Amino acid sequence: MSEIICGSVTETAKEYFQVNLTTSQNGNSDAVATVVDFGGKGTVQYDTKSKFDSTNDAYLLGSSSGVYLISFSIAIGSTSNINTETLKDVAAQVEVATDGSTYVGLFGNGFRVQNQEGDTQGSEAISGTYIYKATTGTTKVRLVGEGDTAGGVNFDIKKNISENTMTDVTLTGTATYLSVVRIA
Repeated sequence: MSEIICGSVTETAKEYFQVNLTTSQNGNSDAVATVVDFGGKGTVQYDTKSKFDSTNDAYLLGSSSGVYLISFSIAIGSTSNINTETLKDVAAQVEVATDGSTYVGLFGNGFRVQNQEGDTQGSEAISGTYIYKATTGTTKVRLVGEGDTAGGVNFDIKKNISENTMTDVTLTGTATYLSVVRIA
């Protein structure tokens, strides 16, 4: 909703949210879908409607009929030593709960990181963007990741780029985040 005042436009219904993982989430169980712990290991960067549910690591959409642009990125890495990396598959999805508590997959992606010779890798980043139309006033969204490793080793959800790459990479930008912007 916009309002024109003396020739300027004031947006009275702005809604945008972003939470960044600021402490890596280590030791997640192999091949188990894991909710990103933004409530305990993250920092809310923006929350114009104060709708973050830190207990459930979810964002409550501010409108029962709004259209939202939802974006995410998640960096998944092997818990093992960089010389014995063991990831075979990785996946991530944004989940939605229209009733506020029963989550189902909305959109995401997955990768087979093991090649045909059985060589494994140690890290992968997944990102995506989706347009979503809310239908209830109780709709929440959250981010889930999963890593399947060779030999049952646990996986980590990394906070920044350099943690998910070889040791000579110096980039330190946020690698795991969830953002929601109301666009209509």
